[in-house]
Amino acid sequence: MTFCVKHHVSNSVPIDKSVFYAKSWYLYVAAIVFTMLALFCAILGPLFLFDIMKRADGKPGTEAGVAMSIMAVPMSLIALLGWFNVYARLKPLLRICQEGIEINVIGASSLDGVPLIPNLIRVAWLIVSLRGFKKQIGWIPWETFRDAQVSGLPLMRSLVIDATIAYPTFRGDAMTAQIGNSIAFRDAEFQDPLEAIASTIHAIYDDPNVRNALPSLHD
Repeated sequence: MTFCVKHHVSNSVPIDKSVFYAKSWYLYVAAIVFTMLALFCAILGPLFLFDIMKRADGKPGTEAGVAMSIMAVPMSLIALLGWFNVYARLKPLLRICQEGIEINVIGASSLDGVPLIPNLIRVAWLIVSLRGFKKQIGWIPWETFRDAQVSGLPLMRSLVIDATIAYPTFRGDAMTAQIGNSIAFRDAEFQDPLEAIASTIHAIYDDPNVRNALPSLHD
């Protein structure tokens, strides 16, 4: 649920919302396309393989059946990854609360931030390592927040939040946490402009009265 605060702080930045969602339309498109390709290969592959269907020239399509049956596996995995990403982004990617900022980290891997790696390699690694099917919530208390700024070249910009970030893991009544020092979100990830998100974070951070009007981090 989006929480709206109509308040103007001293730097004249209006706070219209404190919850920011990810773009997901392109993920829907990719998931649908690869689902159709997976079904196409999974259905036609066995038909050719078992000689139920033949090639246009009347010859057996065993080789085509083997190839399509094999291709059905990676197509299905990519489609599954796409639907997971669609589902994971139903929740906010970034939420600003009384106690700090909550971030939703989806499908992070060791290849993030490494330049010149083809997207096909990245997707393959996300699937093989299973990192693509994981999401983790991170908490940034206001006491550890240092800065939020937009950096990078056009079409390659990122929102970089510099802070001490706790990534909690709950096992029964016990909680452990991994600690990070920063997080970067790409421009293509958010529905809202990165500058607007950075300005909102700073405006809320600078005004305790606005922060106290926000929902709790644990709501």
